[in-house]
Amino acid sequence: MRTTRIRVLGAVAASAALVGLASSPASAGTSVSSWGQSVKSSCANGSHGRFEDAGEIFNLTDSCADGWSAVLKVDVAPYKSDGGYDFTIWNTQSAGNTVSVNKAYAEGTGVCIQAGLGEYSSGEWGMWGYWTCGVS
Repeated sequence: MRTTRIRVLGAVAASAALVGLASSPASAGTSVSSWGQSVKSSCANGSHGRFEDAGEIFNLTDSCADGWSAVLKVDVAPYKSDGGYDFTIWNTQSAGNTVSVNKAYAEGTGVCIQAGLGEYSSGEWGMWGYWTCGVS
């Protein structure tokens, strides 16, 4: 009998949680960051990319005076396969500066970013950090 009461109470609690979730407003998006590796041992990272879900803003900071530009790969759902991506953002300014790009996506759209380093004029790039994904 005791086991039956626990199951009934558990089912009631789960049902109440689902009703509360269904009546709550739409969930907010998720902001994410990606840090590119550094070519200098004195820098923790060479670049910092951030996707801000509020306003769908991409920020890319060159975080190390290493002679390389910061670069950010962006992949927006539906995601590309085989390492593909939708576009790149370059920050060719000096270290410490941030470039911002504002986009507009439907609420709930998945967005993935990957920060790295590169040379804009030659297109050479690398030192990629991890892909991180958020939601607009």
